[in-house]
Amino acid sequence: MTNPKYRSWLKEYCDDHGDHMIRASEEMVLYLLEIDRKLPNEYGWRFSSEDALRKQLNEAANNYRERNSIFWEDQARNVEAYSVMTLWRGAELARACLNGVNEKEVIAPAVLGRSLLELSTVFLLNANSLHKTFGELSFPENTLVTSTEVEELVVKMIWGTRYGEPEPHVTQTNIMTSLQRLSRNPKADKLMPTYNFLCDIAHPSFIGNTSYWSHVESVYPDGSEKRILSRSSSRQFNEEILDKTIWALGWSSACIRNAFEIMSEANQILLGKLKAS
Repeated sequence: MTNPKYRSWLKEYCDDHGDHMIRASEEMVLYLLEIDRKLPNEYGWRFSSEDALRKQLNEAANNYRERNSIFWEDQARNVEAYSVMTLWRGAELARACLNGVNEKEVIAPAVLGRSLLELSTVFLLNANSLHKTFGELSFPENTLVTSTEVEELVVKMIWGTRYGEPEPHVTQTNIMTSLQRLSRNPKADKLMPTYNFLCDIAHPSFIGNTSYWSHVESVYPDGSEKRILSRSSSRQFNEEILDKTIWALGWSSACIRNAFEIMSEANQILLGKLKAS
């Protein structure tokens, strides 16, 4: 699959921009797509249902080391599968967003940018949480070690939803809770303003309408104006929408790849401790 690059007009626009993330955005997108290109197009995931996992644990009887390995290796496999799915998803959104921006589209890339912010925020929070947990985990001799908290988080990462009436354990956390949590980090100070702006474009609201406002062609004697609306790709575009979209694209691309690498390292830490126990 050929990864898109910034067209000359977009590269020139970003190169001279005052915002560092917008200047670095192409590098961040390629940073994400590079690792996506290295992943296979199919991935084998050994999945154990609750009953299957219970059967495996029962067969290990009182062998604590084996039971710990069964439980935690299952968590590691689920974490890895989640990471692959999320990176695939992020790369697909990033490609589509960039393709739209390259074509000077406005609404679709902005909506995709909003989706990227949601995905990258949750992915990064989950990655940091598991990395911290696995880093603190220990396996005392002759001790069965499990974690309801990790199980619940992993289940929600993969099966969490707010569609319909899901059971409490798979009811996904409200996205605003995750966004507000991450935005408390000084490095994410532009996250919420950018997200709220892009939401207004996704909704049938004012900012999305302005993307079709081209120019004032004439002014009538009474002061009213003839305003030209246009959907032409050559119309005068709203730079604020473009800036927010590019910022979301670049920031999210960096976060998604970083989260993928953090998750991978977390699994390595966990599996290393199991091997040494």
